[in-house]
Amino acid sequence: MNPSANGLRDRASTSPALFNRCVLDWLGDWSLDAYYHVASELTQKVDMKNADYIAPKTLSRLVASLPMEPTYRDVIHNAFVFVHQSLHKLNDTLRKKGSTNKTIVITPSHFLDAIQHFTKITAEKRTEIEETRQHLMVGLAKIHETVVQVEQLQTSLAHKRKELNDKNEEANMKLKQMVHDQQEAEKKRISSQELQIVLTQQQEQIVEKRKTVMEDLDKVEPAVQDAQQAVKSIKKQNLVEIKNLNNPPQGVKLTLESICLLLGEETNDWKSIRSIIMRENFISTIVNFNTDDITPAIANKMKTKYLSNPDYSYDKVNRASVACGPLVKWATAQLTYADMLSKVEPLRNELKSLEKEAEKKVNEMQQTNDLIATLETSILRYKTEYADLISAAQAIKIDLSHVESKVERSIALIKNLSLEKMRWETTSENYQTQLATLIGDGFLISTFLAYTGYFDQMTRQILFQQWQNYFNQAKIPYKHDLARVEYVSSADERLRWEVNMLPSDDLCRENAVMLKRFTRYPLIIDPSGQALEFLHREYQEKNILQTSFMDGNFRKQLESALRFGTTLFIHDAENFDPLINPVLNRDLRRTAGRVLITISDKDIDFSPTFRMFLFTRDSDAEFGPDICSRVTFVNFTVTRSSLQSQCLYKILRSERPDIDSKRSDLMKLQGEFAAKLRHLEDDLLKVLNESEGTILDNDKVISTLEKIKTEASEIMQKVEETDIILNEVEKVSQEYLPMGKACSSIFFTLSSLSMVRKKKQG
Repeated sequence: MNPSANGLRDRASTSPALFNRCVLDWLGDWSLDAYYHVASELTQKVDMKNADYIAPKTLSRLVASLPMEPTYRDVIHNAFVFVHQSLHKLNDTLRKKGSTNKTIVITPSHFLDAIQHFTKITAEKRTEIEETRQHLMVGLAKIHETVVQVEQLQTSLAHKRKELNDKNEEANMKLKQMVHDQQEAEKKRISSQELQIVLTQQQEQIVEKRKTVMEDLDKVEPAVQDAQQAVKSIKKQNLVEIKNLNNPPQGVKLTLESICLLLGEETNDWKSIRSIIMRENFISTIVNFNTDDITPAIANKMKTKYLSNPDYSYDKVNRASVACGPLVKWATAQLTYADMLSKVEPLRNELKSLEKEAEKKVNEMQQTNDLIATLETSILRYKTEYADLISAAQAIKIDLSHVESKVERSIALIKNLSLEKMRWETTSENYQTQLATLIGDGFLISTFLAYTGYFDQMTRQILFQQWQNYFNQAKIPYKHDLARVEYVSSADERLRWEVNMLPSDDLCRENAVMLKRFTRYPLIIDPSGQALEFLHREYQEKNILQTSFMDGNFRKQLESALRFGTTLFIHDAENFDPLINPVLNRDLRRTAGRVLITISDKDIDFSPTFRMFLFTRDSDAEFGPDICSRVTFVNFTVTRSSLQSQCLYKILRSERPDIDSKRSDLMKLQGEFAAKLRHLEDDLLKVLNESEGTILDNDKVISTLEKIKTEASEIMQKVEETDIILNEVEKVSQEYLPMGKACSSIFFTLSSLSMVRKKKQG
């Protein structure tokens, strides 16, 4: 039971036994020291080190347990107590002034909710800051590496150009040498051809001369051959018989003397002659005799002394000696052959001269051909070397082209990344500041989400300003321009909210954050129904079940939603049914792998995808402490500014639908552009972080970076274009602004009249 709620006296009077027979434990609010110690206990794992922090002497001490020289952590715990107390003071102030603003019962659940938000948000933001900073540092390092590599590439480019020039010069030298040798080889080839012609002519002359000589010699050569055969037929016995003759016949002696003369052993002594003919090689010497050895003197002597002698005839000598007859025949044939040789001697000399000349020409032609072969080998080598040089030069040229292209792309890439580099360097430097203000920023956002959902925009701002003033007094660092919505939401989420028809005023956007990050199920005060429309669009892809506390099938619908993970919208929250208390309290238990929740007396399987939102259109509805401690209030009651904006949009939709449509489209485009730019920057950092080695060695990375930068440039250009058009649209919209203000003023004037009537009745 809640003593502060109405009905305690009635319960006591209608159920006296409840109080007469029971011990009544009255549990009021926690003490300030209890809040302090709870905050200290639940934030132990939060990193709140700040060695440089010194608490000011004027620090507002709310609890007795705060140390005399508190640390940064102690002051944060004290700040939690201060914020909780500020809500109690606000309620007291509103009640004393009789303000029209409603109050809310502040319970320890709000305090625990704030701490839960604090631990979660600070952990998320710390991780986000450190990861983003790490990505930025890697990105900056990659850009720095790229700058260094570009400088190296430019140096390499100069070396490549020099190397290419050297190779080209060397190739030109080889080409000149090759052309020179080709020309020389061509000259020698022509000379060789001329020699070949001369040699051919000489060969023809030699053949002709040799033919003439051979024709003359062929006439006497058969007689010589016949005589040689006859000599071969001489038997050894016949020679022995001649040897044994002491006084040979005249014809025999003449014959043997002539033979000795022809053999170059001239003698008249018979004894000497006998020794000559008895030699083993006598016959073979005669058979192998060279007619050219017969000198003119020998020939003349043979003619005068022997051939002219009547006794020196084949018939006479052959009758005297069978062995000497063939010798006479041979000697006569040799002398005849010698005469023929003497006759053809000029021809033979001419033939020899021609042959020597031909041999000289052959040698000369051989030398020329050898030189040509050497030149051709040299030319072939030059061709190979030239081809190698050209190939090497081409490879260098391709490499040079690749390096030049890479340098050009790299310079363009560095130029394109220069803005990111400056921004990332600035952002990286700001990360230390972000980490320094992380605890303060997370604290302000967490307490804002936990405590202010019930209040209108003005009250929220007053509370937030009070907390900032306390931070200033306590010297707690925080971001003075802290954007409450942007701090805990992404550009994609804000774009989605806008697409889902969430009004763009601060109150609605703050409420959207609360609906996103609630720890207790939301109870939404929604007089105009705009929150219902927004959430219906937000969860349209999920199965939505709408019911009411006034619905007779409410329990069945609740059980079905719990079991199947349906998103449940419960209307008429002012008629609250305690049946859902176990759901609000999250009284879950696990049994045999199942997650169960008890509704009344029935165990229901609880689906982790279950969502529940409570709605009331009654902005004056009051809720007791039992409800306030179990739900997160989110107040969508319109403010003057939000109603003014909504009226303006409705007027534009009616009077200038073209302007309204264009404005909506442009606002949506700008949101999409902002989200796209953020995604592109994230993609850019992701590519830089995931690239292995240096950027310039990976063409895929360079292409991806160029593509991202191109897309980003196009989007930025479109943003500028839409800004211009949007300014023109806003000028037209401003013409209808007075009507929007008037509509808003009329509404709030009429609303205030009811309060005047109540005061008069009072």
